[in-house]
Amino acid sequence: MDDTIPPLTKNVTQAQLVAAEPSTDPELLRELALSTDQQTRQSVAGNPNTPVDVLLRLGAEFPSELLDNPVFPLLLLENLNLVAEIPLSTLRSILRQKNVPVYILEQVADQADLEVQLALVKNVQTPKGVLNRLTQSRHSQVVESARLHINLAGELTEKYEQRIKEVIKGIIPSARQAGTGYLAVLAQICPVPEFMVEHWVQDSSYKDFFCRAIADSPATFPNVLKHLANHTDDYIWYSIAQNPNTPTETLRKSFTEKQAPTALARNLNTPSDVLESLSTNQDQIVRIRVAENPNTPLNVVKGLAKDTDIHVANAAARVIGEQQGEYTAEAVRKNPKTPPYVLEKLAQKDPRSVCKHPNTPPELLLEFSKSVDERLRESVAENPNASVSILEELAQDDSSEVRRQVSINLNTPISLLFKQLARDASVSRAIAYRMSSEKYGKYPEVESILDILAEESTSPLETILQRLAQDGGEAARLFLARRFDLPANFLAQFAESTKVKVCEAVAQNLNTPISSLEKLAQSPDPKVREAVAQNPNTPISTLEKLARDEDGNVRMNVASKINLSAETLEELAVEKSFNLVRRNAMLNPSLPKEAVERILCGEYATEYLKLNPDFLSRHPDSLAVTLNHYAKSQFPLVSFIALNQPQISQELLQEKSLSISWLERLAVAQNPQATQQILIQLAQDSNQLVRAAAKNRLQNLSQS
Repeated sequence: MDDTIPPLTKNVTQAQLVAAEPSTDPELLRELALSTDQQTRQSVAGNPNTPVDVLLRLGAEFPSELLDNPVFPLLLLENLNLVAEIPLSTLRSILRQKNVPVYILEQVADQADLEVQLALVKNVQTPKGVLNRLTQSRHSQVVESARLHINLAGELTEKYEQRIKEVIKGIIPSARQAGTGYLAVLAQICPVPEFMVEHWVQDSSYKDFFCRAIADSPATFPNVLKHLANHTDDYIWYSIAQNPNTPTETLRKSFTEKQAPTALARNLNTPSDVLESLSTNQDQIVRIRVAENPNTPLNVVKGLAKDTDIHVANAAARVIGEQQGEYTAEAVRKNPKTPPYVLEKLAQKDPRSVCKHPNTPPELLLEFSKSVDERLRESVAENPNASVSILEELAQDDSSEVRRQVSINLNTPISLLFKQLARDASVSRAIAYRMSSEKYGKYPEVESILDILAEESTSPLETILQRLAQDGGEAARLFLARRFDLPANFLAQFAESTKVKVCEAVAQNLNTPISSLEKLAQSPDPKVREAVAQNPNTPISTLEKLARDEDGNVRMNVASKINLSAETLEELAVEKSFNLVRRNAMLNPSLPKEAVERILCGEYATEYLKLNPDFLSRHPDSLAVTLNHYAKSQFPLVSFIALNQPQISQELLQEKSLSISWLERLAVAQNPQATQQILIQLAQDSNQLVRAAAKNRLQNLSQS
């Protein structure tokens, strides 16, 4: 060979040619084995002139080239102890090759290494004698794989599905070893084999964390809930009875077997006949819930309207009225979200309740503000959504009580409050009381505030506010700080206060200058920082700092902000110290889809799914990402369930079809997306169940 070869590191093409040349000097091959070029190393592994130690080392990366190397059989003949000298990493690799000599399989039968044993039971050539020895392994997965090896168990021609269930049920570990946190996620995002759920119900080790966690999640699949309903644990059953995903037939069946009437009465899936039976329950709360359930037949609700218990009867009467378009004043008062059209209907029947309701349409409030009925005008003056124009009109009302209500309303402009109402002798004292502190039933600053208002009655508004700020006391400053239209310069002044309540009110005020909010964000008091976090005008830069605040309530309020950076929001969604911070961040609509995918693959996946049960149905691509993640799990049952799902990528199916785990190869064989090529390969698998499943799939494909 030409000795004038240029430095091989500078010419990759020439290095590849030299590495493949059988006459290349062994020491040069030793050097080439260290090349960064994969093809060069691969050629060295196949070169018969390569030194033995180098050859055996490269076999870990290139097992097929080692076995095909013409010198390898000669080496086995020359050195009867060669198998024992093969590095463990290389041994693991070559044992997975179809063309590994049976002699080697027999030689390593007593190796204690788990990967070696798993490779032996995966190899279709492994002799029966070796398999028998492996059934005595200390590794349970090796024992099971050896027993299922085609050379020991034989072909399975019928009832393979039943055999799969029997075998898998026999190897399901206790909850501590099963990866229950991951299994809980899968139970909420994809179908789970029913025989597995049945096992979870029967195995007490799965009860506390696992079964309880998935029983009360609205994301849990109905078929899982159906089987969990057979659990003897009362907490689990109660959770299932109120779960919106529980199938109707499960609720009906369980009504006769379990006792969770309150949950059943509330569940929107509960059948009408079950609700009818529950309408005679002795518990008052149960009957009320039955009356309020939209699935309850009208005749049953009418019967409950005659109930001897006044609370049940009222609840039923309210439901009947609402179904007929009639709403009681009590129902309106209790519901701040009552629709405007309902309030318009109720205006003639109970105008006072309508006047006080925050959802009452402005035009209706305007109409009532001109009513001859003083009580209606008073109620309008009390309404938190009364417009400034209405309040200005009512501030001149003949009734002192109406004017007093205007002075109390937080929507009343400070100019109207201090330039007009404060001069009103019948109203000014009410204003002073609201600006004074209360101590043991007494209001010590009332007289001094009245004096200020009297002394400055003709002064400009700015002067009145300055006097109140300087001489009115802390309660007066707190009152002013809460006013929606207080000039920004006063808010900036109050932001310098040493009193926490004043600073907190300033931090909450929408008129507070940005500079003051930034300063208040550094307050030593967490309540002030929390108020800054709540203010919608707080700049993003300040929120980002507060997101790392030591106080959990501060971070909790920050987590609700939709303008946070994606990175910060994701950090809050997975923080370990305060679950309410995580909750707000997980419910934040600005949490990026990519961040959610990472959460679903992490510690708080179940927590997220309980809060957002429809996320994956809205984002099927995220479901595929999540399932592909769990398909790579180290826990056999987790990867088995995930690999059965049609969302698994072709690349991962191909990779797992070569897995050392027969359970993963079985899942691939059962996957509806497995290609014919993969199935043909698995039909020749060493595992009895994998072969049977693959052959069955191939047969179905040929018939379709």
